[in-house]
Amino acid sequence: MQTLGTVSIMMGIAVAFLAQIVGAILVFRSSALQGVLSVLVPGYFLFALKRRNLYKPIVGIWFAGILGMVAGTIILS
Repeated sequence: MQTLGTVSIMMGIAVAFLAQIVGAILVFRSSALQGVLSVLVPGYFLFALKRRNLYKPIVGIWFAGILGMVAGTIILS
């Protein structure tokens, strides 16, 4: 069970990380100013995604990664 828990945590981290990277790329593609603001202003990243109707898909994938980390932690406990 330890291997399953570890793999679940690592996959969750990878999914959450990739969701954030894809979201950042999409914000930068729409506008360089929006991209810079999303890096400098906390929370602006989510606001910029919401303005482009990309909030639910990106944040949904990010939450799936978080759930993977939680499941792995529960398996390891």
